[in-house]
This record gives sequence, C-alpha cells and structure tokens, in this order.
Amino acid sequence: MGSGFREVADRVFVARYPQWDVNVGLILGRDGAVVVDTRASLLQGFGVLDDIRRLGSDIEVRHVVNTHVHFDHTFGNGAFTAATVHAHANVARSVEGDAARIKNLFRADPGDHPQAGYTSRDVVEVCATAVRPPDRTFEHSATIDLGDRAVTMSWAGRGHTDGDISVHVADAGAMFLGDLVEESAPPAFGADSWPLEWADTLGEHLGWLDLSSVVVPGHGTPVDTEFVRRQRDDVAMVGRVIRERHDEGWSLDAALAEPDPRLPYALDRLEAAFSRGWEQAVGDGADGPAGAAGAPNPLPTGPLPTGPLPTGPTPTGPMPA
Repeated sequence: MGSGFREVADRVFVARYPQWDVNVGLILGRDGAVVVDTRASLLQGFGVLDDIRRLGSDIEVRHVVNTHVHFDHTFGNGAFTAATVHAHANVARSVEGDAARIKNLFRADPGDHPQAGYTSRDVVEVCATAVRPPDRTFEHSATIDLGDRAVTMSWAGRGHTDGDISVHVADAGAMFLGDLVEESAPPAFGADSWPLEWADTLGEHLGWLDLSSVVVPGHGTPVDTEFVRRQRDDVAMVGRVIRERHDEGWSLDAALAEPDPRLPYALDRLEAAFSRGWEQAVGDGADGPAGAAGAPNPLPTGPLPTGPLPTGPTPTGPMPA
C-alpha cells in the first residue's frame, strides 16, 4: 500500500493509499489519461500527481472521474487544474453539503485514527480543502474518448450513495466500481446508502463483466467478477432481511436486536443499513421509493458508521467511506 501505481490491465493502473485505504485509478490512452478518484484532500491529490509523474513524465491527465460524492474520493480534485472533472448529476447536487457535513464531523473529532490509516494532520488537510465540484455531469451514461480507447461511465441505480457509477474500460476488461464494492472491509452502509436497491444496482453493472474481468473496488485489492457476485448476494441478503422484518411489522429496535444467521455481516455493523432500509420501505409503501434520483434526499445525513476498516469492533471517530 502506498507504493505508487501498478498495472492491473492493459494501460489500466491502480494506486492504493493508506489514508482511508482508498484506491485511485489511472487509465492511459493515446490522447491523454483519466484519473479515477482523487483521495481525501488537496495535498493528497497533489500526491497522486507526483505518483503519476513517477510513472511517466509525459502522462497528461485530461480527465478526472469521481465514482461517488464522498470526500475520500473527491477532495483531491483541485490538484488536477488542467483536467475536466466528471461525475453523476447527483454528486453535483450533494457535493457541497456532504463536504460541509464531513468537515463538521472531523472538527468534532480531529484526532489520529490509525485503524483507518489517518492522522490529525490528515484531518487538518481535509478541513482546509476547498471542494472542486464536477465540471461535467450525466444522468445515465457518458463516454470519454482517449483516441484509441473509450472509457464509459454508467449509473445503474442507487447503492452506497445515490450517485455511484462504474468506470468501464472495455478493451482492457477492467471496471472501477467505487464503493459499490469493497474488498478490505464489508460494504459501507452509511447514512446516505440505499440498502434495498444496492444489490440490483450491482447486478446491472455485473452485466458488463465476464469471468476474465478485473474489478477495482473503492477500498482494497482488485477482485474478479465472482467476488462481485458474492458481495452482490450478501448485500441482497441484508436487503431481504430488512424488508422481511419491516413487512412483518417488526419495530426497528426489535429488528436491530434479533440476530439472523442469514446475515453476512455482524448485526451491530448494520444499524445504519436497517435505519435507512426502514425509511425506504416506508416510502415504497406510499408513493414509490423515497428520494427518487434527482430529488433531494428525504433522510437526514450523518456520520457513516462503517468504512474501510478491519473487521471487528467499529472504532470511534468519523470513518466515512
């Protein structure tokens, strides 16, 4: 971790950084390069640029893609002054508010958190970063033309957030899925996640992959298609249990207190998933799913209780993914 970019498919590179254990992608083409996600602060974004220059001094980054809104994937955008920043339209709608939210959390708890790989100095850098929003947005899909290859960005529904996208390099058999998939920890069901829809969203992205595809998660080592299928099934089971308990008339407190052997993750790590799912199930029973894409999120945001952490007790402090 932190040793710079390594090639995982033809001219597709990944660098894994210790702060929040986040991945950054680099896609090279004849007409420039695409960076996928930019780390958690302006200074960390400059660190990505330094690693790219070490890989090749002639690499020209013309595009940046944010896989979703969270700070550890977007706050480095400002370092790429010559690049166009792309993201889903929901990212543009929420980036300023989400940035203010996370800065408030860090100001309330500015200490070191070695479990998540960050220090109080990193927190200072996060809070000092002026957020650069996307320059270009899309609702369903968009393509970046690199001359000799295309990079396709696709939105297939809500999951980890309402603006998660895939970044697909078809000729290389590689896809970046952001935090729709995590390898180094369980999926992060945060206060802005959509647990009843997440599995269907992943299923749509799986349709673009084959058995030889390389998938880069938001956190952890690259995985194969079968890993993504297993995680999709695990997320689907979380949604199924939430839906069953809600529809059977359980109270939320009772649903959070009763273990279920079908759940793939510890119940005490799923509090936000159940809370979010409960609200969404109520919305489904009224006028359709709560918070349709493009509309303001009707649920309050708050600290994300899970993230790229080792398994075991959740440490204190803001640990968003």
